[in-house]
Amino acid sequence: MQPTPILQRAIRRLALTTKQGPHNYYKGNRTGAMGEHTKYGGYRIDWKKVRTYVCPDLTDFNLTPFVAKRIEVRRDSFAHTTSGSPMDGKEYLRKWKEDGGNI
Repeated sequence: MQPTPILQRAIRRLALTTKQGPHNYYKGNRTGAMGEHTKYGGYRIDWKKVRTYVCPDLTDFNLTPFVAKRIEVRRDSFAHTTSGSPMDGKEYLRKWKEDGGNI
């Protein structure tokens, strides 16, 4: 059973999948080669092609996590807020500063 000629043309324009290619076809994930295969079945890494990520200097890094670790999740009532209603943004920031958060 074969697809219709119109569908065959549409299939040819789509990206090749591993099921449509030869038995040893490997599509990869667009990362690129880091080296080359040797004739003995090994792999030689070309260190000029290896990606390196440089972490910035964080010695004077003053930011903290936005959520304080000591804030408890309370879903039963809104009595812990000053207004007695659901916590709005200003109330959340006040509670966060109170529990050790700093801006």
